[in-house]
Amino acid sequence: MKVILDGKEVDAEAGRTILEVARANGVDIPTLCHVPALEPAAMCRLCTVELVEGRRSRLVTACNFPLRGEVEIKTDTPRLRKGRKVLIELLHTRCPDSVVLKELAERYGADLARFPDDNKDCVVCGLCVRVCERIGANVLALSGRGVEIRVNTSFGRTARHCIGCGACAQICPVEKIRIRDEEAERVVIVCGREAARIPLRPCSSCGKPFGPVIDLSLVMERAGEAQVPAFNLLVCPACSRRSHARRLAERHFEQYDIEPAPGGGAE
Repeated sequence: MKVILDGKEVDAEAGRTILEVARANGVDIPTLCHVPALEPAAMCRLCTVELVEGRRSRLVTACNFPLRGEVEIKTDTPRLRKGRKVLIELLHTRCPDSVVLKELAERYGADLARFPDDNKDCVVCGLCVRVCERIGANVLALSGRGVEIRVNTSFGRTARHCIGCGACAQICPVEKIRIRDEEAERVVIVCGREAARIPLRPCSSCGKPFGPVIDLSLVMERAGEAQVPAFNLLVCPACSRRSHARRLAERHFEQYDIEPAPGGGAE
């Protein structure tokens, strides 16, 4: 299938989204709420492009619009740049210290002083909610409507069934979700408040508390890596690495019938 992308004819497979086709052909369309591992949700609207079919032209979101026929796609017109500029200015009020928003503002000439700051520590991209659901924890959800929509936990209470995986913090595009280990507990901060608190277990080797070891069997199975051995639930990552290094060193010396030095490979 042939499509016209910013004036150039490119090949596209039916059913592929505009964003996928654009990235495959080296065309950068900005987005805050999209990662390839999750289903697109078109929350941020920054990926809006112009779609021309015959005499009809309309605006569509590139991340979730599948191509079904020969069309023309415009990704960087004055109309689109003006719309993205306003979106960036509005999103910036919610996270005025976000590096990624400042970079986008420079790219599109956004006036970051146009609207007063209303710091919410969130741009409501929904990525944290979707990845939490995908992993199976189901701690975070979107609540409210319209301008009042926000990321929240059940009844706004501190969640105790969070698995502490940190996926929400890793995926947040504005880096506003924080994870803090306090003695024997892990605390997850979302939108400036405590969203979850998870007990940490002591390492059976060194005795220090460490982050939860998560059962990723379902995730690994989805990724086609079902044969990956389970993690040791009782040993912290540091002790696990030392133990693994020791076993590798011993195996290496066994090949040559050499006695390892005392403590060799332990660190």
